[in-house]
Amino acid sequence: MTSSAKKIARLAEKSKTRGPRGVRLRGGSVFPTVIIVVLALGAALIAYSRQTLEDRTAADITNTDYYMSFGVFVCDDWIALPDTAVLSDLAEVQEGASLVSGKPGVVEWQPQVLSGQRRARLSAVLDLYSIKLTNDSVTFPASINDGATLTESTEACDGKGATLFVDTWDVEGTDPSRKTSIANLDAVRLNNDGLAVALVFAPDGTEVDQPPAASEVALLVNSGE
Repeated sequence: MTSSAKKIARLAEKSKTRGPRGVRLRGGSVFPTVIIVVLALGAALIAYSRQTLEDRTAADITNTDYYMSFGVFVCDDWIALPDTAVLSDLAEVQEGASLVSGKPGVVEWQPQVLSGQRRARLSAVLDLYSIKLTNDSVTFPASINDGATLTESTEACDGKGATLFVDTWDVEGTDPSRKTSIANLDAVRLNNDGLAVALVFAPDGTEVDQPPAASEVALLVNSGE
């Protein structure tokens, strides 16, 4: 056997008896230590934030109170509204909406409650007054406007004619300009704090101001009550 062949044979024999070499990471234990420190700091920050941030439960959000002003304008003037719910056969008062005692036309409502009932709409307010509304007629209970039923016609309002519509103002929103709805009036959405809503039965072209109770609502909203 040549010397070269002998060397190859010896190397082969050594490779059979030599144990496998472990894989070593460069940098030793520095990298694992950094990971442990980062995880420990993260856990500490989470614990601190839980202790220092205000704990807002679902109940806190649900019990948020909003205010809105509501008025009914007939022909040429606002009609008087009560400050307590009108209970009659027409009434279907929903949890989450109520009239503010001593402040006629001011409605307090809880957006989460009404939304949960799919009633964050004008119908929830009309129920408080027992006002029955369609697209072309409005019926009042006996305690409001003498229980009259008003229907769109050319003879209404002393022959001047009248139509039924709803004006809304998002007073505290980014666009507080008047919005007018002429159909599905009881489905007009209630969406923000400080809304002003007017149910109008008047001649075409009539433009009304915000309901008289709007100033009361502004005070309530701005005072944070």
